Amino acid sequence: MRARVVMLLIGLGCVTSIVPREVRADEPAAAGEADSRERSRVAFRKGVAQLRAQDWAAARTSFESALALYPHPSILLNLGIARLRTDDPVRAEQDLMRFLSEDVGASPDELASAREALADARSKLGTLRVVVSPAAARVAVDGKAVETVRRADSSGSAVVAEVRAKPGRHVVAVEAEGHTPDKRDVEVVAKGEASIAITLAIVEKKPVESGPATRSVVGWSMVGLGGAALITAGFTALRAKSLANEYADTGSTRYQDSDARSEGVTFRTAADVALGVALLSGVAAVILLLTDLGKGPADVARPRVLRW
Repeated sequence: MRARVVMLLIGLGCVTSIVPREVRADEPAAAGEADSRERSRVAFRKGVAQLRAQDWAAARTSFESALALYPHPSILLNLGIARLRTDDPVRAEQDLMRFLSEDVGASPDELASAREALADARSKLGTLRVVVSPAAARVAVDGKAVETVRRADSSGSAVVAEVRAKPGRHVVAVEAEGHTPDKRDVEVVAKGEASIAITLAIVEKKPVESGPATRSVVGWSMVGLGGAALITAGFTALRAKSLANEYADTGSTRYQDSDARSEGVTFRTAADVALGVALLSGVAAVILLLTDLGKGPADVARPRVLRW
């Protein structure tokens, strides 16, 4: 299929048609491909009629459908012109450049129309050039991610992104792992180049350490735990002693009672455990509240001495 294009006289806004070519004998197509090609041809012809009526938005939609159904480069001229007419010079430039490089069967008139439309698109565009360090940075312009290439220098520590953009203010956002993100406003002018260089600052990782507030909270918690354990140790020790007295007292109703002996041993064991907990908690509280022991690397140079 060689469905040809409609040529627009950009300056005057007039439309001149070129008769579409039919399917050539040297372009056989499978059944499924033939169906897509036929539907593409229908969408293309619809777009041509809409161009003649200067319904640019509808023509653009039709040509986009035609290209999606059967991506033949001959569609790109009309699509590029329709996008240019709907205030999308960036994509129009891309379409027209592709048409000029890919449609080897284009006629001289079509090539002339494409070059004229391309010149008009470029008059409405500027170039935004962003140089970013580090090389792993990601760049977005107006919220849309853009491709970057490594800068051609010996260090290889920066990347460059070049974007064709409409005149006006554009937002450049840059981010990279382990760095502080940055965002800049850049003004682009038609047929000009706006350049900006951004070097992201490294986020310094502070050493993990127990800060004064954390040490204080944990330290006083140890004081509370130690106090509770000490009270428990005292109560259970007294109870164990009382049971021991009852067990050994000949006048007691629990004299030589095996249950009294077993209960006494249990309370004595509990007293020992509680006392151990109280001692350990007290030691931990002293270390956390009254010394510099156990602090992070930033405090290594500080003398580890008691602070009372």
